[in-house]
Amino acid sequence: MSKKALVWVYVFFFFMYFWGFNLMGNVNAGLPIPWNRMFEPLDLTFYFYTVLTVALAHFMVFRPYFHRRPRWKLLAAISTLLVLFILFRYLVEEILFPIFLGYGNYNPGTSFRYYVIDNVYFGLIRIFIGFVLFLFDEMFRNLQKQAALKALNRKAELNFLQAQMNPHFLFNSLNNLYALALDKHPGTADAILKLGDMMRYVTYQREELTGLDQELSYINNLLAIEQLRHEPSLQTIISVSPEAAAARIAPLLLIPLVENALKHGDLLDPQQPFRLEASKEDGQLRITLVNKISNHIVEKGGLGLSNLRRRLSLLYLPHQYIFETSSANGQFMVRLNLPFNS
Repeated sequence: MSKKALVWVYVFFFFMYFWGFNLMGNVNAGLPIPWNRMFEPLDLTFYFYTVLTVALAHFMVFRPYFHRRPRWKLLAAISTLLVLFILFRYLVEEILFPIFLGYGNYNPGTSFRYYVIDNVYFGLIRIFIGFVLFLFDEMFRNLQKQAALKALNRKAELNFLQAQMNPHFLFNSLNNLYALALDKHPGTADAILKLGDMMRYVTYQREELTGLDQELSYINNLLAIEQLRHEPSLQTIISVSPEAAAARIAPLLLIPLVENALKHGDLLDPQQPFRLEASKEDGQLRITLVNKISNHIVEKGGLGLSNLRRRLSLLYLPHQYIFETSSANGQFMVRLNLPFNS
């Protein structure tokens, strides 16, 4: 619990205490509310040492000693606070008040035994209230720690999943460059430059969100490298609305989808080109990828798409995104809807 919240808890406790002891009885009895009693010396000191004892029990007894061993230290701290409570009340109400105000809180004939028993009772009640507030404080502090730990673990897993993308992408690209080098393709040097741009994006992108335009630049470089290996040309259409181009998404979110299309799809058919479309609709970024399904058998891997599903589940609540895949009429389609961030 934050310090500000604790202050408000004690302010609320103070006024509820005053209301319970001085106001509710009169209200229930149909009597006027005794506002003047709030400022009488006995009542003021009553509120003061009540709140002081509760706060001391909370912060000076239970917080430092509750989880410590041996237990006698906690018992010693409680006993010390109880003795201080009794001595303080006796000093103020039975010594100082008679000197300066001419009256005390207890009758002159009150026995010392009764005084001690009565104040042990009142003191223990206030210490117990301090203990209850301490338990609530501990509960909120533990909830905050758990939330922080969950966020830390979530970030670590996201970083791990993103790091897994790096070798996955690198192996695919190096295989492409190896094939170009074997063929002594004239575009090999340009492909290496594009690969350098892609590696720079993958390696140095540490922000939680990146511009969709940067992600598309990566995809264009990836397709350009892949294009050098294919004759005839790859058939691709990338259509992004101006509103969607300003969106920000998690880095490398679309790469597994494009790599999946390259690996499992047929991108050479001009009648059924690979299409990537992005638009902004109803406050969402809507992305669709469609490719013709290849006839040849490709070995199963699935690392990219499984990582993508896991990343989406960590980045968004279930109702915040849609990730659907479907196959129909020889085409594979991916539909991805995300909250629009700009």
